[in-house]
Amino acid sequence: MKVLILPNPFKNALSAEAAGLAMKEGILAYDPHAQVEMIPMADGGDGSLKLLMEPFGADLMISNVLDPLGRTINAQWGLNLETRTAVIELAEASGIRLLNSNERDPFKAHTFGTGELINEAIAKGAQTIYLAVGGSATLDGGFGILKALGTDFLDELGHNVVVRKLTDLRLVAALNFDRLKRNLNQVNIKVLVDVENTLCGNEGAVRIYGPQKGVQPNQLQTFEEIIQHWGYLLTIASNQNIFELEGGGASGGVPAAMAACHPQVTLHSGASFLIELANISKKILDVDFVLTCEGEIDNQTSYGKGPGVIAKLAHDHKVACIGLCGQLGDDYNPKKSSFYAVFPINKKLLSSTLAMERTSHNLRYLAGQIYGLIQLKPPKVGDEGIT
Repeated sequence: MKVLILPNPFKNALSAEAAGLAMKEGILAYDPHAQVEMIPMADGGDGSLKLLMEPFGADLMISNVLDPLGRTINAQWGLNLETRTAVIELAEASGIRLLNSNERDPFKAHTFGTGELINEAIAKGAQTIYLAVGGSATLDGGFGILKALGTDFLDELGHNVVVRKLTDLRLVAALNFDRLKRNLNQVNIKVLVDVENTLCGNEGAVRIYGPQKGVQPNQLQTFEEIIQHWGYLLTIASNQNIFELEGGGASGGVPAAMAACHPQVTLHSGASFLIELANISKKILDVDFVLTCEGEIDNQTSYGKGPGVIAKLAHDHKVACIGLCGQLGDDYNPKKSSFYAVFPINKKLLSSTLAMERTSHNLRYLAGQIYGLIQLKPPKVGDEGIT
């Protein structure tokens, strides 16, 4: 039997590669002769930099930039000087993984450090930049990046406004991209977006992703109003309707800001881009079933997340795709899903810390179980149990 494993990372627990290896080991424990191919995946979020470095022949670079709260950190990125191509992962400079849970402050968190990485890439000769967004700690609408790239924020009288935090955007009446466009002259930026959500509304950046970045329920309307004002400024400055931009709400609105600031910025589905890069569509046609995984599979998985895109592709090819996850969201609807089946890997209730520690073990066990079930054969090895 042929199996294709296309894992995404388990945030704070396992990399995509480690998760995939665990599932592969579980299958081979059942059947040492199984034909298993494992290709780590990402969707523009965590892990995208590592997956893109080799295909683009990029060398690892390290730069001093600001983290979401303005502290100096070392952030990694990739550069192929020969092709003048750079790879930047937003989460390296502005990721939620850089903050402790008690440090999350969406009023203060910004993406300025990601803008610094873009400036660094341009200074070293990059003319094409792949910016993978996802996993951010921010809900700044991308103003931090635009500030770093040279945007002028103006009040109603045309005077410059100092913008340091989200609420400062209320003082801004207009944006001037002239300096930014000079800085980005002859530079193409391809933004790899990890979700399809728009900037505002019930499926927008604030209401869907605000809570995980620290927005309290009684603050949602305040954030929504500020981001709506920001969207209006971007729309006027760019002469395009930023509110309708698919994927504009990713990473707290970063793609919306990037699409507005320069005509040489384009948005792309991160998952689709990486799937095409690895020729996954052809590989799916040659297997009996597909296994994918992520920390949580829920309703949002179908909004451009890697496992959701993989499941849809497999479904279209009439190949079963099974999803494994640390947690199955309450809003997951199997009737509207492209997954053949989805299974949480934890058998019993555990603390989040213990569950993350057991991720590899549980993935290994459950992948083997699923393989055995599909073969309708009993296991050939002892059952070491699932936690």
